[in-house]
Amino acid sequence: MKTYFSIIFSLFFVIVIQAQPLNKFTFESLVEAGGMSYEKGDYYNAIDLFKQALDEKKDLNLNFRIAESYYMMRDYKHAARYLKSLLRKDKSGMFFDAKLLYAKCLKRLGEYQDAYNEFKEFAQKTDDPDMRKEAVLEVKGLELFKSLSENVEMEFKPLSKEINKGFSLYGVQKRNSNDTIYFGSFNSVTKIVLDGKSNEVKSTGKSKKKSKKRGKDKSDKGGKRSMIMVSVRGSDGVYGKPKAMDKRINRIETYSLYPAFSQDGNTMYFTRMALKGTEVLESKIFKTIDKGGEWSAPEEVFEVNGDFISKMPAVGEILGQEALFFVSDMDGGEGGFDIYYSLINSDGTMDIPVNIGDKINTIDDEITPYYIDGKLYFSTNGLPGLGGFDIYYSKWDGKEWSEPENAGKGFNSSVDDLDLTISSDGRSGFLISNRPYKGKKKMQSETCCNHVFKVSARDLIIKLLVSVYDENGKLNNAKVKLVDLAKVKPNDPESKSNFSGNEFTFLLDSDKPYKFVVSKDGYAPEIVKFNTAGIFDDYTIEKKVTLKKAKPEVEIITINQPIRLGNIYYDYDDYKILPDAEKDLEKLLDLMNEYPEMEIELSSHTDSRGTKKYNIKLSQKRAESAKNWLVDNGIDAKRIIAKGYGETKILNKCVDGVKCTEEEHRFNRRTEFKIIKGPKEITIKKQVFKNKKETEE
Repeated sequence: MKTYFSIIFSLFFVIVIQAQPLNKFTFESLVEAGGMSYEKGDYYNAIDLFKQALDEKKDLNLNFRIAESYYMMRDYKHAARYLKSLLRKDKSGMFFDAKLLYAKCLKRLGEYQDAYNEFKEFAQKTDDPDMRKEAVLEVKGLELFKSLSENVEMEFKPLSKEINKGFSLYGVQKRNSNDTIYFGSFNSVTKIVLDGKSNEVKSTGKSKKKSKKRGKDKSDKGGKRSMIMVSVRGSDGVYGKPKAMDKRINRIETYSLYPAFSQDGNTMYFTRMALKGTEVLESKIFKTIDKGGEWSAPEEVFEVNGDFISKMPAVGEILGQEALFFVSDMDGGEGGFDIYYSLINSDGTMDIPVNIGDKINTIDDEITPYYIDGKLYFSTNGLPGLGGFDIYYSKWDGKEWSEPENAGKGFNSSVDDLDLTISSDGRSGFLISNRPYKGKKKMQSETCCNHVFKVSARDLIIKLLVSVYDENGKLNNAKVKLVDLAKVKPNDPESKSNFSGNEFTFLLDSDKPYKFVVSKDGYAPEIVKFNTAGIFDDYTIEKKVTLKKAKPEVEIITINQPIRLGNIYYDYDDYKILPDAEKDLEKLLDLMNEYPEMEIELSSHTDSRGTKKYNIKLSQKRAESAKNWLVDNGIDAKRIIAKGYGETKILNKCVDGVKCTEEEHRFNRRTEFKIIKGPKEITIKKQVFKNKKETEE
């Protein structure tokens, strides 16, 4: 398994394969090339090659390799789909160990109840002691999740798109004030082309000729490397477009990241790495000194470097002396990456590094230390966590460290949470996380990349506490969606689930109208409207909701019966799959996995606007978009015929020449499927919701 940061680096190289006829590659060569790409950390290319091989020959090993590659790219949604399909098809139990990875994906996706069940079952049945230990740790993490209360006192807001671009950021630090932040960032995404003949990796950057004409080499702009960037907060409170520090800090041939400052702000420590592909060949800590507004040439901090990896510096004070905390895999540690510190002497030299001890360091990885006023914050995957890497803290009493405590919900999410830097009063700071958020720029998936979040304590705390019951009492594992009705687009809800309890806490703004929707499989949903008018002090609004069971029904679908996929609509003159469409496609995906012998026609239809010839082409593209989604999620392309019917099957009055509303036209822009081969009929369970209740309070 590659280290965490080798994995992250791989996300910045968008790999594309030059189009080649499939008959030029054998199944064996595709599998071999995919394996080589995987070992290099080129997971994007590995997925493409493994999928080509899977088209040539059905092999469950390839399903696992594809899922594994998606997981390494932190694309947990696609990884989970391939693993779910693999485990369903694996009748012999040969891939039972894949259940652990599947459970991890479910956890990263926030599907805690399903993840908990999978981890428990795996821990009980596996014969591998190391994997059992890993599963047990994950179970403890989810039990920790149960015990932690919601954190609505703190706010976690992503910084502007000037800072949070499509790729990951590394280490965010203030220097003396909140007005300037420093962080490591890739300044561009470099495309790499794999030559089908020579298998050599070639850069597709701008030509040297063009660079020469500009008077400097293209690498002056950064190329495929990370640099330490600086961003200044404007009068509007928004951090502006970041600028790279000069090339003495950001050397062309290395990767510079993780800046950290001395207590007076005049010395900057940072990590400088050398990479080959995504493999870290060398990682050392350097320092530079501010000499009258200009940073000196960086010098290696020899006392903390060696024939091992050292990275992620942070400055604090311990034993009455300034100290450099850092991360290393040097010999003599507890395992993986450990946290060390080295006392800084008055002449700038440092003492021999000291391992911070097994109360904090585990057999796994401890990273991104930050020390302030007797508290050491760090991230770890070696203690029970809510996601992957969780933020923990430990207190120093002058003699020893306290037992580490989880920083809690909000600070930690279902994914990776790192680099917490916070004020001594705990009311403001920054953290880095790959958690999804509305408007996030993404490369491969919404959880692929690390972005910066501003942490701040709220001045006014108005809480909504929703308790969910049924006729038998408390009802666990429901979902609650909160909708701010004052927004221009109130259909963008904040959604929460609670697999271990029946209570939900949300933070509200004053003087606003809201509604929330409570739902659970097998129950009729309930909607409650309310407002916060006249509330200007800390206050908790409590709502108790009792759900009623829904009546289950069964629908029998027969061969050649067209079934409308109700959520798959399209924007006018477009064939992109809209977000809501995935819900229906996931249901169809489950059906095709449940009935592996079933083949379908996936048809698409347009409204009557535009020419008939154009609409046939457009609907064909729409049908192929839906088919591609299913194929990307593991369905054999041969099982699906994509057919575009254009405007030949209008369902309402909106034919040529009839005036209709946009909603009426949209009703015709639909996708349907029908069984054309396999089972004569299939059974679909449905729920009928009668008398759906909506109350206003």
